[in-house]
Amino acid sequence: MGKNQTSVTNRISYGVGHGLISAKNMLFHFFFLFYFANVLGLPEWQVMAATFLALMIDAFSDPVMGQISDNTRSKRWGRRHGWILMSSIPTAIALTLLFSPPDGMSNTMLFFWMATFMIATRVFITGYTVPYFALAADMSNNYDERTSIVGTRTIFENIFNLLVFILGFMIFLPDREGLEDGMLYEPGYAPMAMTLGGIAIVAALLMTLGTRNQIAATQPRNWEPGLPWHHAFREIAKAFQFPEFRTLTLGFSVLVTLYSAISQLTLFVGVYVWHFDQVQKLIASLVPFLVIVPAAVFAGWLSRRRDKRLAAMWLTWTFGLAFSLPFALYLFGLTPPAGSTALLVLVAVSSGFGYAGMVGSLILSYSMMADVSDLVTLETGRKREALLFAAFTFANKLAFAAGLVLATIGLTLIDLPEAALPSEVGIEATRTLAIYSIAINLGLAALAWSAYRRYSMTRARQVALQEQLREARPESDD
Repeated sequence: MGKNQTSVTNRISYGVGHGLISAKNMLFHFFFLFYFANVLGLPEWQVMAATFLALMIDAFSDPVMGQISDNTRSKRWGRRHGWILMSSIPTAIALTLLFSPPDGMSNTMLFFWMATFMIATRVFITGYTVPYFALAADMSNNYDERTSIVGTRTIFENIFNLLVFILGFMIFLPDREGLEDGMLYEPGYAPMAMTLGGIAIVAALLMTLGTRNQIAATQPRNWEPGLPWHHAFREIAKAFQFPEFRTLTLGFSVLVTLYSAISQLTLFVGVYVWHFDQVQKLIASLVPFLVIVPAAVFAGWLSRRRDKRLAAMWLTWTFGLAFSLPFALYLFGLTPPAGSTALLVLVAVSSGFGYAGMVGSLILSYSMMADVSDLVTLETGRKREALLFAAFTFANKLAFAAGLVLATIGLTLIDLPEAALPSEVGIEATRTLAIYSIAINLGLAALAWSAYRRYSMTRARQVALQEQLREARPESDD
């Protein structure tokens, strides 16, 4: 168990594969609400309704895809790679169409366009994300190497996230003459989505090629038929019988809810509270990414010395407090002038510490889920990595929807007019947004900390599980 089971090329290639997920996530989490609600003028409740409609379908597609992937029997593509490759192109096309509605649509037609291609994007990307995340558990059963694999993936995730910001703020939505803010430039959104989709397809191809030697690792040793796809929900119900799975899923979901709410409100805060121009928005977005590699390394170092549970608990409070600091200073009148370089430095540094804590917590959460999959395999006698990660992925999507709801509530409280200019928003609205941001930051951080505190899997227990799995493998692999 102490020996690494993947090469550097494997881990890098696997990380590159996050390009498609990053393109979809960044467009959904940062640009989606601003584009449809503030640029196109669609009521926020319709955006929220479409999101929950898509989630109802996700509730079915995620576990079914997990069951299908686990049951796939292909000597050429294994249980994961074929699905990953086939899902990339339709996902990119649906994502592009989502941000390319025809001109002159009524709000009703715009709602149906948005809902149709949001659902299409989510369904297609399910065929990618579920086997992709399960692949990390397949590639290694080493307690520390799994953290390294997820850490490498997270580094590339944030490289792609940064690329989205660079293309968005500097290429497709730069400040333009006649506009108070480049985010209001409607024609820039469609080509941005198309470009990101093309990059994501290339990334998916590189990932498939670079990890092909890991296909054997995804194969169960006994080739007896697996369970039918419609057993997925029964299997997930069994997974929730494990306290480790329940507490980890709760902590992860709360963490993602907070990240989602912060993401959805970031552009609104940058435009209406801090009054940043597009270059300043890019810099504020760039600085947190400088801490990604140190955060990944630090999370691994901390988990080796204090176990993943304690490390996740400490990092959770780091991001909650760091994200709250600029808003607290703003409420007491202690922030530098709006739009100033000094304010940019304050926001960027605070965000850097906040994202470091968040990234570390997310890395450890995915690594812990890989450990939980060993427990479920031992207790049930079946390898169910994809199904568990499907449940985890659905929890992720549900949490992002919850974050969207929280962001929508915040926007409702400040009552922004359609396509509002920064100069049209008063101090009471911005103070309300600051108070609301502090409340959700600290409240959700406390809830996530409480959930991680109840997680019981330790290094010693995982080592013992691996030993039991090796002894039981001839009988338990399916």
